[in-house]
Amino acid sequence: MDVATGALPRGLGLVERVLRGELDSRGGPGVVRLAEDGGLDKGQASRLLRDLVGTGTLARDGHEFRAGADLLAVAAQAGPWGVESRALLRGLVVRFGACAYVDVLRRAMVLSVRAELAAWAEFSWARAGRLTPVWCTGAGRALLFDRSREEIARLLGGEDFIGAGGPYAPRTLEELLARVTADAGRGIAVCESEYDEDVLEVAAPVRDPHGDVVAAVSAVVPHAAARDDREELVTAVGDAAARLASLLG
Repeated sequence: MDVATGALPRGLGLVERVLRGELDSRGGPGVVRLAEDGGLDKGQASRLLRDLVGTGTLARDGHEFRAGADLLAVAAQAGPWGVESRALLRGLVVRFGACAYVDVLRRAMVLSVRAELAAWAEFSWARAGRLTPVWCTGAGRALLFDRSREEIARLLGGEDFIGAGGPYAPRTLEELLARVTADAGRGIAVCESEYDEDVLEVAAPVRDPHGDVVAAVSAVVPHAAARDDREELVTAVGDAAARLASLLG
């Protein structure tokens, strides 16, 4: 974007309108609405939005735009919350050899906005900004703890539970609902070989001062069947999520 021609201010204006639009009951804004609100012609807005999507600042879902993975990752690092989250996630990496994440819900997917990686991880799939299915990940289940059966059914409407997940991933909506209920009862999700074979994932919700789930802390470790420290991992992930929640008050 060329600062001299004013493209940068117009682009930043579009980002602000997209972020505000995500809270709009009409749903995320599209090109036409963004152009009208910003006093731009449709072609000009479309070109700017394409550049913003290309840099990861924004993302596109059909005709709607939302905050992109790179923008969310930067936000996750800002201020005391960001500093503390890095320290907590690094602690899980060092203590358990885990890949550790802060995750948020994006429709039927889990978006990792912060990642601290262990040496065994392949960066291409483990990095911040990754999207994974909500139905076969511990983070996904933790993010669904407060959702009703009807809300989860609507969220996953049309999902066939095929094409992703490990050997123990849920394969029906009813199976997923049963696991969400069981995990919510103990306040933490524990998934073995659900996203990938012989991988253990533990996740706990991060709640805001109103008690609403706004994020999750998750830790992923290999060799699930041979782990003798899973209860320690469960406790550590729960403590990390509680610590992050305390910073939201």
